[in-house]
Amino acid sequence: MSEEMQRSDEHSDEESVGGEIAVQLWSRRPVCGPRTTAIDRFTELASAGVIDDFEVQTWPEEIPVAPESEHGEVLATIDRYEEWAQERGLSLRPPLETRTSSLLVGGSTEVLRLPMIAVAVYADDDLAGVYPCTDGETTWSVTDCIDAMTADPTTLPHDVGS
Repeated sequence: MSEEMQRSDEHSDEESVGGEIAVQLWSRRPVCGPRTTAIDRFTELASAGVIDDFEVQTWPEEIPVAPESEHGEVLATIDRYEEWAQERGLSLRPPLETRTSSLLVGGSTEVLRLPMIAVAVYADDDLAGVYPCTDGETTWSVTDCIDAMTADPTTLPHDVGS
């Protein structure tokens, strides 16, 4: 993903969320530039009581896609996010991308390239949104999520057909 994906059109359908709102932001290292802007904005929402919990996690640029990978927890998290998206007719690809990486000593391995920044929103511990995401026509970015939650903390910027 470029530093942050921009909304591809003015599609404004939103999903309503309620209850206790928690946000988990994932970022590649180093955490700088637009990533710190997103962290600052979510921190402001948490300080203002708009969201109840905010946490920042870091992940590498890419990880091996293998059951024995040391990144099994990240792979399981990505699987949950992709299942959420698929159930709603959405996709997280790109910026998630699986590709083959050549090894220095010969051979190759499948790796998952992770986005610069991604956000998961939970309402009462249930996954309510993952950004960036797309329905094939419209892409909703992390910035779109922040803007929607700033305007109305009970809405998320994607249409899930509800």
